[in-house]
Amino acid sequence: MSRGSDTVVPTTLGTGTTEARLNSDSPIQVPDGINNIAAAVPYYVPTGVFTPDESYLVRVRMQSNDIAIEPCRFMMPGVNTGDAAFTSVQAPMLKSYEMNIPNASAANINIYGQAMVGNTAAPFLGCELMYSTGSTGQEQYWDTPDSISTGGTTIDTRTTLNTITITNGVEITSLGMVVTPTTAAASTHDVGEAEFNSSDFQTPFPQKFPIAPAFTGLGSAANNLTNPAGLSQQRFPAGEGIPIAARCLVNSFYTNRDAKGAGSKVMPFLSFTR
Repeated sequence: MSRGSDTVVPTTLGTGTTEARLNSDSPIQVPDGINNIAAAVPYYVPTGVFTPDESYLVRVRMQSNDIAIEPCRFMMPGVNTGDAAFTSVQAPMLKSYEMNIPNASAANINIYGQAMVGNTAAPFLGCELMYSTGSTGQEQYWDTPDSISTGGTTIDTRTTLNTITITNGVEITSLGMVVTPTTAAASTHDVGEAEFNSSDFQTPFPQKFPIAPAFTGLGSAANNLTNPAGLSQQRFPAGEGIPIAARCLVNSFYTNRDAKGAGSKVMPFLSFTR
């Protein structure tokens, strides 16, 4: 078994929330001899000067007419700017999203990026695909709600987020959530719990875990720094995930544990097998 990897041409997404296709608005072709698309590793940076009280929150989507890759929508780590004369911004680590999708000969894959919130300096997004000549594990499909949600402002507010519907699924293999501030304010932080439930889960156990906290500094240089991973994700070993009905409606919630002047932006996501 051998490995390889390739990258698309990075693309500027624009300052709004319109989805754009990467790779100069064209698909990337998987090489002949590749049997498996093992993973994706996306990245982004701003195209210009940061603006106070903005956060970056980007989703990646993949589509193909040649192979069964969909649904494939996953959230990237959030990046937070600060308030007023902030002095630094912390970039997240590169994150690999496991896929293990069987490849057809020279399959074409379209990779799209979408900023979920508007930014003064547009995100510049690229992506790596990792290939293998052998099987690397169970096929993984990824999904998010169609749109973003806004968390509460009062401490201990439990906010109902948008739902995710899984069809023809067998087991949920990970649950995740990314939270970024709408505006930063000195000594106001993002901290709280993600929660998932469904009457279509075939286990009775709770699925609740902390988000990745974000700290905002004190005074006029109020940096807002996230955990370097930038998001919170619960991963389950194969066979130890959440068994689900063939059609599964997943509900999710966010409880903020710090009072906010403006509710933070919240996006859940998950992966599953078929």
